[in-house]
Amino acid sequence: MVGELTEPLWSDTVGPAAWIADRLTAFGTSVTSFVPSGFESYARILHPAETPEHGHKLVRWKEVASWSGLPLHPDAQFHSIALPRVPPASPASWEGQGPGQGSLYAPDLGVLAELLRPRTSTPERCWFGLWDGFGWENVHPLVPSHKRSEALPDPVPEWVRNGPRVQLPYRDYFLYAGPVEAAMASLSLADMGQTPNLWWPDDRSWFVASGIDLAWTYVGGAAATIDSLASDDRIEAIAVDPNDAPCHVEDWLKEMVDDAADELVERGTATITTIRGTVQASFDRPTRCRAGGLRTETTSEWGGGFGQTPLRSRDPEVIRTSITFQLTNAVLQLVGG
Repeated sequence: MVGELTEPLWSDTVGPAAWIADRLTAFGTSVTSFVPSGFESYARILHPAETPEHGHKLVRWKEVASWSGLPLHPDAQFHSIALPRVPPASPASWEGQGPGQGSLYAPDLGVLAELLRPRTSTPERCWFGLWDGFGWENVHPLVPSHKRSEALPDPVPEWVRNGPRVQLPYRDYFLYAGPVEAAMASLSLADMGQTPNLWWPDDRSWFVASGIDLAWTYVGGAAATIDSLASDDRIEAIAVDPNDAPCHVEDWLKEMVDDAADELVERGTATITTIRGTVQASFDRPTRCRAGGLRTETTSEWGGGFGQTPLRSRDPEVIRTSITFQLTNAVLQLVGG
């Protein structure tokens, strides 16, 4: 495993990233929405459901799939394996809300950097992009509520924050440079443990992308590179088709939500019960004089939450689409998406 570097070598130019946008497909439609097209092979590195750094044991997706009895397909979402319709005989193998999104598990990052180093001719010159929306410039230390606290220093230098950014569809990034091991450099920024959202070597022989809303990290590269990731048991990597949709909802979950939506429209209330918790929903139909609304309440063994969505349109199709979308999100929240 590689060592940790603590200071990013920030870049005052974003020219090295100019090639990326032209090789991305439409945002959110496929693997190549995140990793440029044109690589020989692609993989997903699955973020663990639980990690020792959060006080738990390490729980990989294959362990969750073994517990639930559901298949771990190359394009599986976490809910694909974490929400069996029939309760398993043993307790769930993870305790929280599922895999972290937008950042690699730090030990996995170290392994990945180790595996990728020999797969490029420019291991000492790589580029790393950090999403500009983390809000590090407004971080405050944790103090008692009755005490005021000054914002912590912005870990991104002012000349970088005010300078050019890598501009890709719906996301902009700050850029820094360094050897492959500089992937570890961002972990200490604002004490957030954030890994680069994008990184690639100067020879463009591979590319890594951790989408901020995804519970996995994509890698594109030569077939031998992807094979080396998929065969290393220190990480959980699965080869994928570049045309796979990054996010989808399983048919059985769609059916469950559709049944609840029917009941909600007809009776004004509905409950979705899963082995990981429940979603209770109430629907107030909009009228000519006032907006309606949808309210959801999720309850699980680790807590719960509320959602409130105004509904102003009286078009039945618009209402149904909104209800279905919100109910689906509420169920996914029970297992972390």
